[in-house]
Amino acid sequence: MPLKIISKAAQNFVDRFKVEDLATTSADLRPWLHSDFGRYLHDRELEVLKRHYADLPGYRFLRLGLSEDIQTLDCFKHIHRLSLHPSESNGAHGALANYRELPLMSETIDVMLLQHALEFSQTPKAVLAEASRVVMPGGHLLLCIFNPFGPMGVAKFPMQLFSSKPQFKYHNLRLGRVTDWLSLLNFHVEGIAHGAYNFPFGKQPNNQQVADKSTWEQICEKRRIPLGNFYMIHAVKRVPRGIRGSGKAWRAATTKSYRVTEGLKSTVIKK
Repeated sequence: MPLKIISKAAQNFVDRFKVEDLATTSADLRPWLHSDFGRYLHDRELEVLKRHYADLPGYRFLRLGLSEDIQTLDCFKHIHRLSLHPSESNGAHGALANYRELPLMSETIDVMLLQHALEFSQTPKAVLAEASRVVMPGGHLLLCIFNPFGPMGVAKFPMQLFSSKPQFKYHNLRLGRVTDWLSLLNFHVEGIAHGAYNFPFGKQPNNQQVADKSTWEQICEKRRIPLGNFYMIHAVKRVPRGIRGSGKAWRAATTKSYRVTEGLKSTVIKK
């Protein structure tokens, strides 16, 4: 009996650090996304997207996120904008899909945004590989990920010990680790941005105060300190096509060729 109690307690302890499927946790994440800190993160991410990536070229834009977000789609100017989600949410999505098996043909998306869909998935490598499949050569991939060295990442481990809140159950993905994955998938990192330097506790700025950044945030942004709550990677897909053999410089001569010297001889004889 004591062994069963101990094993059950140990299993419960291990389950606190287990990342569950996003299709089952997305419903529990929505209340946190609408909290003060969730809205604060969202506003800072929109600010970075509008400032750096709103004018990326292309016609088709795809977003994979934690919940529906029309504001993020409106940041971009592409003709076709689509958002997928692993579970139903008020019918606000165009389609439901498993992020590891997207219902899209290969090389069809010009710009793709993974907004915290990578770290909250059970298999981040599989999700990133699937995103690489649907992005066309020369297309753009945007990754918005929680920073393990930011305030949210530092508070994650102690909060997992004493709390079962779903917003703290995600993979710690370091920037260098993700860039290595991208290089293996033939992506070239074009730029990296950091944002949202406030701590996840205490009062957060509301919609009217979001433009008024604190002194701490202004210093971090000016010095480009990589300690924000999230980092954003902009990568471009580079597919090697190989080297083609050199073609023939001249066309093959015809069977009845005409030489200039023969023409000159014939004119001299006639004279």
